[in-house]
Amino acid sequence: MKSFPVAGLLNPALRALASRRIAQWDRNLTNLQATQEAILLAHCQKAAKTQFGRKYALGSVQSYKDYKQALPLRPYAGFEPYLQRMRRGERNILWPGLISYYGQSSGTSATAAQHKFLPISAEQIKWQQKAAFDVMARYLLLSGDKEFAGGYNLGLFPPSILKTEVPGVFTGSNPGIMFREIPYVARLTTIPKLPIRDMENYDQKLEAIAKNYAQHDVRAISGTTCWFSIFFDKLLKQHQAKTVGEIWPNLRVLFGGGVNAEPYRDVIKARVGRDITLMDNYNATEGGLFSVTDSFENPGLLMIPDRGVFFEFVHREDHGQENPTRLALWEVEPGVDYSIVLTTSSGLFGYYIGDFVRFISLYPHRMEFVGRPSGVLSLTQELTTYVEIERAVAKAQTRVPCSIVDYSVGPDIGVDGSGKGRYLFFIEFAQKPSDKARFMRVVDEELAALNRVYREHRTHDVAILPPALACLKAGSTHQIMEQLGFRSVQNKFPRIVDDKKRDLISQFVEKEQVS
Repeated sequence: MKSFPVAGLLNPALRALASRRIAQWDRNLTNLQATQEAILLAHCQKAAKTQFGRKYALGSVQSYKDYKQALPLRPYAGFEPYLQRMRRGERNILWPGLISYYGQSSGTSATAAQHKFLPISAEQIKWQQKAAFDVMARYLLLSGDKEFAGGYNLGLFPPSILKTEVPGVFTGSNPGIMFREIPYVARLTTIPKLPIRDMENYDQKLEAIAKNYAQHDVRAISGTTCWFSIFFDKLLKQHQAKTVGEIWPNLRVLFGGGVNAEPYRDVIKARVGRDITLMDNYNATEGGLFSVTDSFENPGLLMIPDRGVFFEFVHREDHGQENPTRLALWEVEPGVDYSIVLTTSSGLFGYYIGDFVRFISLYPHRMEFVGRPSGVLSLTQELTTYVEIERAVAKAQTRVPCSIVDYSVGPDIGVDGSGKGRYLFFIEFAQKPSDKARFMRVVDEELAALNRVYREHRTHDVAILPPALACLKAGSTHQIMEQLGFRSVQNKFPRIVDDKKRDLISQFVEKEQVS
């Protein structure tokens, strides 16, 4: 097996660096106001002489209070005129000089614009690199792993191909851009290499990785969580192995993100053949990594307060309203849903990213993602979020054990000729529940517990009928992704689907009747 023994000599130094970083991180979490205001004021001074900075007098900002008075909040559409000019090569618009990289978002956040091309400055790249080390540092502290280095780190990311807008200005995906910018030492142990790294057909890319890197000593894999099991299936099939652990016995950690990790843990464990650490994170193209797993016992993800992003929060019900109450990270309360707002080292000042989060603890600040404005299923204005749906399914899995590959939920209106509707769950099981009817009853009960309007409209079937289950054929979720054109690692299996997607998915239902 091809290893990297020279890198293994770095393990003691790596652990020492990780310990120092964690101590610094924890100190800054106890002194949030000073830490966060320092970032904010540095960004305001840096951008003071840009066109945007002069318009809003950013050079005069001396405190967070000044900042709120000087600058209104805005979504992507409010920045788009500036960004269009920047992508044509204009300088000193939102941020000093020329920004060369623009990350095209996967498009999961609501926006008035058709496409989102987000600036990624050289300064932001450095911050993102440091935050990537933070994730590894937390893993090393949690696990006590003394042999992390010495093998290879596999990245399941989009291609690093860039499209030239004008000379010196390029667009691509944020993960792809960051893969190009990996520091030299880390690059030595990072796979895949060219030309596989830049294969555009992601399905073919996964096949090529499985074929060419099975003999490498892979110790960590990074990517969007929902793609791990898809890749493992290809790896096992190609090498006729029963478990991934047989192929990569030293694989010890998966660095995931992009989706809720919980529905995938059992599927991943079954394919690896043993327990494996899954380090989750919350990230966005707009600023990189914002929070990460810091405990195997406590829920939520620990905020990273000192990596170039200033955070603000608006109560969920005030999202998008004119002059909403704005709170800094040190002012939030636990158990409240907030719309998250960013100020970044790429010139996005007071930017709504379109995500809702909730803090489950303070000092240290641990948060969880709770949804997006457009990410709801609503038959009768109950506005059920996909986070509520995921929690209901997770509860059903604990009550009626089973293993789920992936699933979607869509509306089913006019059931049996009535004017009522129900939620139709399309689920591909790796291992089906022993009692599917009970499984769905638990889903129903948990949705009612989580969502007051759903509960009221479900009572006595007044407006919403019990949810139904449609089992998908084995391997169908991957085929559905292909038919939807979701071939990028940034794409996730759609949790909530509209009528058109629902009808497509229905073609993959097993012959047994929907129940």
